[in-house]
Amino acid sequence: MKTNFFENIANLNAPGIWKLSIHNEANGHFTVSALYSPNQSNEPATKTIAPLIFKGTASEMDEGFFEAIGQPVQATAGLYSNIEVYNKNLDNAKKKLSQGNKSQPAKVKSNTEDGDDIEVAEPKISAEDKKKAYTDAIRKVVELNDACKYAEALEVLPPVSDYPEKAEELNRRKADLTRKKEQMAQALQLFNQD
Repeated sequence: MKTNFFENIANLNAPGIWKLSIHNEANGHFTVSALYSPNQSNEPATKTIAPLIFKGTASEMDEGFFEAIGQPVQATAGLYSNIEVYNKNLDNAKKKLSQGNKSQPAKVKSNTEDGDDIEVAEPKISAEDKKKAYTDAIRKVVELNDACKYAEALEVLPPVSDYPEKAEELNRRKADLTRKKEQMAQALQLFNQD
């Protein structure tokens, strides 16, 4: 019997380590757990990625398995390849932001031990920096969403109080991520029961 399973893996163009678990039930249904990771990754954050779980008959798996894993595998491969660049860019952005804050201080009064008021610089974020911070946060949320890391995406999602003008978008994203997080938890619970 000839299959094209390994050709399909190669066609994903995502070299790495595949961990597959296949549960074959008596009624002809399958539960398949698939976890992909690139060979060279030692990043601790990427160890939290949950496996993809699929259920269906043999013919459903033959027809849809590779279509279903294609996009998540590409997103995971992109996550691994971009995480080092992302961390460097994040460090640079933090440095620039802290330098920018030093050049535009706001004055706040503070009491000293002897009761005198002095003016202390309080960081002020420019509108441009605030917009960039929002864009960076949303970009990270999208990356985490694509990698099925819904809990982490919820942690990165900016609060509505910081961006009231984006309340509708932020509330929509939060509801969507919360729903996906709950679905993932239910799927993992079902998988662990088997």
